[in-house]
Amino acid sequence: MDITVLEKSDAVKAAALFNRYAESELVYKKLSDSDFTAQFITDDANVIKINLAAKAEDGSLVGFANGCIKRGVDIGYITFILVDAPYRRQGIARKLLTELETALDLAAPLSKYQIMFFNPIALTWIVPGTPGHDHPNAPGIDVASDAYLFFKNNGYLDNVFQNSFYLPLANFQIKPDVQARIDALSQHALSICFYDPKKHFGMKELFDDLGSEDWKEIVLGNIAREDGGDPVIIAEHNGKAVGFTGPIYVQKSGRGYFAGIGVHSEYRKYGLGKALFSTLCQSLKNIGAGYMTLYTGETNPARYIYQAAGFKIVKTWSDMEKVIKK
Repeated sequence: MDITVLEKSDAVKAAALFNRYAESELVYKKLSDSDFTAQFITDDANVIKINLAAKAEDGSLVGFANGCIKRGVDIGYITFILVDAPYRRQGIARKLLTELETALDLAAPLSKYQIMFFNPIALTWIVPGTPGHDHPNAPGIDVASDAYLFFKNNGYLDNVFQNSFYLPLANFQIKPDVQARIDALSQHALSICFYDPKKHFGMKELFDDLGSEDWKEIVLGNIAREDGGDPVIIAEHNGKAVGFTGPIYVQKSGRGYFAGIGVHSEYRKYGLGKALFSTLCQSLKNIGAGYMTLYTGETNPARYIYQAAGFKIVKTWSDMEKVIKK
């Protein structure tokens, strides 16, 4: 069994192998040949992509592996290891992983390997038991899969468990207790509304307080667009933005987009999180979203906001890592 660099000429075979197990044994969504090549193989100025192939003596492709590195980051991301069923339990997956780790470490000085949502190569997955409802990023290893134990047996440790939540929106309604909370906000000069740059201020300060550069980039970049961007829902206090959720729009799949939700540290006693989130769900339903998906850490208190709105956990993932000893 030879482990070699995956040639572009083998991309169609690799895509076929991926699709053979996608949406069945693997929860990942199937990919067209062109999408597979674009996602895993095509060069990216900011990402070093590494693909390896396992070939039998007759030259047939029986397995492949993908990993990558963000330029300037000392972490090697493992995207997946896949071996065709007839060739499993022969040590091929372990060999692919070892060769992939070596290739990543040779490409850039690394401190660890990780399997988590920071990987710039995102795998879209299908929510079990739904008519193809998907989520655009697998935030780790599916703990119900054989891959989970494979990586544990090869030195990868659990870092954080992530739960994926799902809710079809057809019957969503803001619950009476949450609506009562929204109605009572005026007693504190607070309200939930859409952000208007002519009326509201303090967005940058809000994101500084929240401490998320990702949220800041997504939301501030959105409202800075020439067309005004997609609507952003905020909690405001006398015009000052003290909480956010959004931007809101419907993706081609029918999924209601969700970037995040946050409330300024000085305003976390008014129930703004539940008020913001339920308003988001209702707003997405109103513009045609069929469902929502999201994920959060096992111990993140935000889970209670999602569950209070009717969301159910449909998949648990493990963010895993392996520290490189040199």
